[in-house]
Amino acid sequence: MSITSMNALTLNISDGVAEIGLDDGKVNALSEQMLNDLLAAIAEAREADAALLIYGRAGCFSGGYDRKLIAAGGPACDAMRAAGDRLTLALLDYSAPVLIASTGHAMAKAAFMLLLADYRVGAAGAFNIGLNEVAIGMTMPDAAMPQARRLAPQWLNRCALQAQILNPEQALEAGFYDELATGGDLLERARDKARQLAGLDRTAYRETRALLNAPLRAEVLAALGQ
Repeated sequence: MSITSMNALTLNISDGVAEIGLDDGKVNALSEQMLNDLLAAIAEAREADAALLIYGRAGCFSGGYDRKLIAAGGPACDAMRAAGDRLTLALLDYSAPVLIASTGHAMAKAAFMLLLADYRVGAAGAFNIGLNEVAIGMTMPDAAMPQARRLAPQWLNRCALQAQILNPEQALEAGFYDELATGGDLLERARDKARQLAGLDRTAYRETRALLNAPLRAEVLAALGQ
């Protein structure tokens, strides 16, 4: 077993599964520091060839990018967004199963993270999930729109253009989640699924995952000018 702590993040690697827990005591804002720590933890998990499970604090997976930096703009905001783009590619390129246990609210960049995972267990309850970019006066980034298209087609307009905020049941229907769980069952259900996926033939999983993600990866890279 390997346990690493990085500011508001912990990494626990055990029995072929790497668990990354996010907890800044607030809304798990994806600041540049949080994103860089998350990237470092993902790299360590990949080096261990472990299935990856990311979860948040009780009641909140993440509120997305740091809203103060978005409002201020400038170099700090640009650096945060660049780290977010690196996270998108790290999740797309991960060489083993990727799961997310969304422990509550999941907004903006956090909701996009859900769309990049192989399996998503969402917390049932009074939680908000959505892409709120247009609602806060922000045009959907070029690299984000291809990710949004992973939503069920009948929900894409409502989520990406109209910035509709969903409850967990709607998020399940829209394609942010694969299943819902309650309270203490959430993490255990996600762990069971992680162990199940980790038991599949790793070479076949890795190569098939790369094929599955290749079109989206190409669109994201093109949007980023890479």
